[in-house]
Amino acid sequence: MSNAKSLRTVAILTIALSSLAACAETPGQDRYVAYESGRAAHVEEGEIVSFRPVTIGANNTGTGAVVGGVGGAVVGSQFGGRRQDHVASGVVGAVAGALLGNAIEKGNEAKGYAYTVRVRRTGELIEVVQPDASPMPNGLHVAISYGDRVRIAPLR
Repeated sequence: MSNAKSLRTVAILTIALSSLAACAETPGQDRYVAYESGRAAHVEEGEIVSFRPVTIGANNTGTGAVVGGVGGAVVGSQFGGRRQDHVASGVVGAVAGALLGNAIEKGNEAKGYAYTVRVRRTGELIEVVQPDASPMPNGLHVAISYGDRVRIAPLR
């Protein structure tokens, strides 16, 4: 395989892995995923007692490492003159591809906040973590939506 074809293959794999990384769902106060539309959710009132900044980790499935490893092995095995060189290049390509794919998949971390909310009806304290750009302040009255995911939003 020529170097131009190898570079094109690497570019295609990088785009594919980046596309996988973009598939992560990050629903929040004003963002819903498609399967949540048309579903009823129980809603209660509450008040934010406190909040703290958090990092919301990506849902690391290992797909990035697997796809990157396979792609890296295929591309890497195209280099070298002798059979042993192809095998060695394939192994190096697999390791490098797996590391790159895993890094891309983990790159979907988001900033958010962990809110402690007092449920008005019961007085119970609950914690809700969601990816908000800026925190909702303490004392804010919120709607607590218990759907597929629990989320809070200011009462308007």
